[in-house]
Amino acid sequence: MRWLRGAAWTVFALDLVILAQLVYAVLLKNGGPTAQSIAQGLAMMLGAGLLGVGILLAVSSRLRSLVGLWLGLVLAAIPLCWVIGEIIASELG
Repeated sequence: MRWLRGAAWTVFALDLVILAQLVYAVLLKNGGPTAQSIAQGLAMMLGAGLLGVGILLAVSSRLRSLVGLWLGLVLAAIPLCWVIGEIIASELG
């Protein structure tokens, strides 16, 4: 149970790093107006999703719910896998 809680919160923290990088890119205003709009939309969408995952993890940790922690881990891993896939695709292409 402790390793699952640690893994879920670690993946969630990595997602927060991704969100911080998106917000930083929006604040720097790199790229044109289209890139800026895309970055703002992604930051808002990721932020809203991470808020839900954070609440799920907090409640699941408090209640010691294995199902909730597994669900939080899977939901938190989705943006991380998306970013890793984009990194691999940019290296290969």
